[in-house]
Amino acid sequence: MQNADPCIALIVAAGQGLRAGGGLPKQFRQVAGKSVLRRSIEAFQNHPAVTLVEVVISPGQRDLYDACTAGLTLPEPVHGGASRQESVFAGLAAIARHGPATVLIHDAARALVDPATITAVCAALEK
Repeated sequence: MQNADPCIALIVAAGQGLRAGGGLPKQFRQVAGKSVLRRSIEAFQNHPAVTLVEVVISPGQRDLYDACTAGLTLPEPVHGGASRQESVFAGLAAIARHGPATVLIHDAARALVDPATITAVCAALEK
């Protein structure tokens, strides 16, 4: 499913993960050898309908972000705000220059999104 119009996945990873405990925000924790954030990014980067992946992080998380995304080709991350709403807004503002036809907003901590789900969401948005 290759979309001719830009479809951007906006992955929001600016949370502190305080409810998860353990100090390290959950999006940067490892699951089976990869960070949760990297798993989310790769799910969208590997989907044929997605033309670009943009990640929103907390300003103090750059070192964690860089470690998780080493070797991936991504635009500079966007700095999020104090709330999820502010972080999504910052991400949307950053990708506006690309003129996306579709934006998929994804919580980085939901790392097990599968290709069939992404395909189904894209198909539903076409209607």
